[in-house]
Amino acid sequence: MKKIIIGGAVPVVLAAFLGTPYYFGIKAQQSLEEQHKILSDTFFFDVVSHNYERGWFSSKETTVIRFHPTLLNNLSEQMPANIKTVLEKEITIVNNVKHGLFADGLTPVRASVTSEFQFDPEVQKVLSRFFNDKTPVTMKNTIYLSGSGKLETNVSPFEYEELSGIKLDWKGLNSQINYKAGFNEYSSQYTAPLLKAILADKGEVIIENIAINNTTATGKTGVDLGSTDVKVDKFNVAWKESIDYNIRLNELVNMVTDLQIGAFINPTGTIAPSNISVEKLSYQSQTKENDDGFVDSEGHFQFDKLHYGPDQYGPLDVHIGAEHLDGKSLTALKNRWQQIITEQVPEGQAQDMILEAVRKEGAGLFTNNPLFKIKKFDFTAPSGHIKVNGDVTFNGLQQADLNNFNSLLQKMKANVNFDISNKLLEEFAISQARGLFATEDPAANAENADPKALEDVNQTIRLMVSSTINSLTEEGYLKQSNNAIQTNVLLENNEVKLNGKVFTIQSDEEILANIEADDEPKAASAAQ
Repeated sequence: MKKIIIGGAVPVVLAAFLGTPYYFGIKAQQSLEEQHKILSDTFFFDVVSHNYERGWFSSKETTVIRFHPTLLNNLSEQMPANIKTVLEKEITIVNNVKHGLFADGLTPVRASVTSEFQFDPEVQKVLSRFFNDKTPVTMKNTIYLSGSGKLETNVSPFEYEELSGIKLDWKGLNSQINYKAGFNEYSSQYTAPLLKAILADKGEVIIENIAINNTTATGKTGVDLGSTDVKVDKFNVAWKESIDYNIRLNELVNMVTDLQIGAFINPTGTIAPSNISVEKLSYQSQTKENDDGFVDSEGHFQFDKLHYGPDQYGPLDVHIGAEHLDGKSLTALKNRWQQIITEQVPEGQAQDMILEAVRKEGAGLFTNNPLFKIKKFDFTAPSGHIKVNGDVTFNGLQQADLNNFNSLLQKMKANVNFDISNKLLEEFAISQARGLFATEDPAANAENADPKALEDVNQTIRLMVSSTINSLTEEGYLKQSNNAIQTNVLLENNEVKLNGKVFTIQSDEEILANIEADDEPKAASAAQ
């Protein structure tokens, strides 16, 4: 009897031993095909080829990918030619799949997958300069019985140095993604201890202890929901040459509102050789979807200290939110922006296409009565502080209103509180004035400036700012306490109130008309 039982059990055990790897091989292929579809739908990758060879105990999946050519072409001006050459080459990913109940040890799994990255010989030659004999990237994918799993990726550390004085110290990157079946929900963690780049006699960049944690789930409208937590212990940038800047704020305002504003608002000047160091930088965000398909989102950005040369700024605490956003419009806008990135866009038209997408695909974000909140903006600078809070709402807005700034204002309500140090306002006015009077070569202008003349100009501007503040305070538009101004700005029904009092100027008055026209009288005088 025992022999019969044993004899009958042997085929069952043998069948189970041989059958389960084959069955789990089928299930593993299903999981990997789902993940391949996600890769093929990624806008910045093209899948050149894909092949799956399934065996009894093991299988092999081979995928050849490349970065989207048009995307690389659009970014070509922002990246070095040698980097672009590397990114243009195809990458072959070979997944070696072991399937069976104990393919990963004692923990029951569908499969254990190790990935091998094969690069073009030219790319491999470049990578060898950095990683030497190390494998640049390793990846392991453990697929559990339920179809969920764990994806672990490691980028090897390296140290690199050139005779020119360029040095790189990279301590590697580790990541882990825990995903649920179907990959519609996952959490991810990334850590990078150090990146240090010494750029010969140009300067250096140091980033210490990057930690990123995400939770992501796909909402009913296709929006990515969940949370993000980013922390950086220290970020330091030093440069040894002057940097000229001219930030064209007037063009940004014109792009968004169609208002023509002069270049006097543009920050212009020269950043002298110096360094910036930020300590305890962090960012958190949270996005959730309500039952009605509308999305609420908020972000929180902070740092403890920012050192700019001898000056210390901070802390900075910014907390903003957006509520009642149309989820379908968010998804449509994201898809359109991704499409624009991978399109061959004529030079100079990208920003127009992005704005057009906001007015078309993203129109529902504004026509469904959204609420935008500045929950907190609190910043401390050497010359004082700025504190802001408030909200902006749109009520009854139609898509056509997005093309008419006056209609937009009529249906917008903004209620914002300001608390700003007087000295900070003075310093801002002085910096803007320097930009106005700067020559075409700001560095030369700064070097040749007469210190006494500059101080006279600065003092004049301080007096003008002080006089303006006192005048607005007497008229009831502002309050003053502790060497700072406080006011509430209310924009409603196409009317502006400061501190509860309607603020008006003559409609045909161009307050700053003479600022940009100063050169004409001088030229006329010179001609006489």
